[in-house]
Amino acid sequence: MEMDITWMRLLFRSRKLLPLDIEHCSPLALRNVILDTRTPAWILDHIAQVYYDDEYLLRDLVRCPNLSETTLAFISLTASDEIRTFIAHTRVISVVMGEGETAAGEAKPEKVLNVTQMIQHMGPGQKIKLALSGNKEARGILIKESNKLISAGVLDNPRITISEVEFFSKSQNLGEDIMRKIAKNTEWSKKYSVAQALAFNPKTPPGLAVGFVSRLRDQDLALLEKSKGVSEAVRSAVRGLITKKKMGKG
Repeated sequence: MEMDITWMRLLFRSRKLLPLDIEHCSPLALRNVILDTRTPAWILDHIAQVYYDDEYLLRDLVRCPNLSETTLAFISLTASDEIRTFIAHTRVISVVMGEGETAAGEAKPEKVLNVTQMIQHMGPGQKIKLALSGNKEARGILIKESNKLISAGVLDNPRITISEVEFFSKSQNLGEDIMRKIAKNTEWSKKYSVAQALAFNPKTPPGLAVGFVSRLRDQDLALLEKSKGVSEAVRSAVRGLITKKKMGKG
């Protein structure tokens, strides 16, 4: 217990000790820090990032009056539906994902928290952590980030679904680095819909797009040959494959 008290004193004196101490302190000491009204918001934010999957601590954090709205948005986008509902009832806040869509519609909030706007106020570290652990709403927002560490981190999120990957593969608003990472993931690219999307997407690097041409069905090859959006290298590969198929049939 004495070590925990010492840790708490050091915690407020130096930020340099924070990452290691937070991860290794006892649950009791950690809870005491959360419930202490003198605890700065930046410490609560760090705790939320480290213990984003601990629902008991998250409930304590949500109750903390010092918790910033940005951290509350982070929790909402990484936690379960139960925690999001808990936020709505405990903080009397409705978490809005986009244009009026709430995460917990049962509550009658006094305040609306627009998560999209809150993410815009997050720092790079918060966004990277959110990309790696956030829910579908967070992934859909952060995949568009210009910072490649953030956008690519979305694809490393263990909660990502194949339907999201398919959607990202079709998007022409995402960077080449995203298409490259999807294309090099054999588990995703073996699915026909993903391979098809990557072949048709102008943002897919030509060298990778050409590799998917041989897997396309005849009707898709005919459409891709006429597409003006893809590179000449891709169209050339399509024409060559169509010619070979015709010669083989002849």
